Amino acid sequence: MKKKLLTLGLVSAVICSIVACNKPANVATSETPAVSEVTSIEVTPVSEVTPASETVSENLLSEPVVAPDFAGDYHEEIAGRGMITIESAGEENTYNVSIHWGSSAFESADWTMTATYYDSTGLLEYSDATYTIRTYEDEENYTDDVKYTDGGGCFWFEADGKLGWESAESDVDGIDGSSFFVKD
Repeated sequence: MKKKLLTLGLVSAVICSIVACNKPANVATSETPAVSEVTSIEVTPVSEVTPASETVSENLLSEPVVAPDFAGDYHEEIAGRGMITIESAGEENTYNVSIHWGSSAFESADWTMTATYYDSTGLLEYSDATYTIRTYEDEENYTDDVKYTDGGGCFWFEADGKLGWESAESDVDGIDGSSFFVKD
């Protein structure tokens, strides 16, 4: 009952404000609508109101989730020595990824992995990365030193379209924090 009286009082005050605001400023009048002129207010019981969150959830669930297309070639934006190639692996939301990072004229770091996009996280995640250091003796001869074969990490898109990458094996591969790449 208190809520209805409070609501009635608030509605009356709003109506009075609206009526007063719609009068021209230069017209003087002593007429003010009486609060008693408001005779009824239609009140919807709370039990009949559909919460906005239910409506939003229903709309979100009815829209299909479209995974971003990660396929393409990317280069590291600061030094330009890191390159990523991402190709579809044939299965929906699954990609083959290769990363080549030139350390010097005689050495490079290479990663290969299969990554899967997960709607729940918005990340392209992997757990099967092979990390190899390749040391060149000359243009044709080199040796590979495999550092790990079960590395994990993830890729994502920033708001500006850059591809972000984090390795979970930073203690081995030295990829501390996030690295960002620009699509070629």
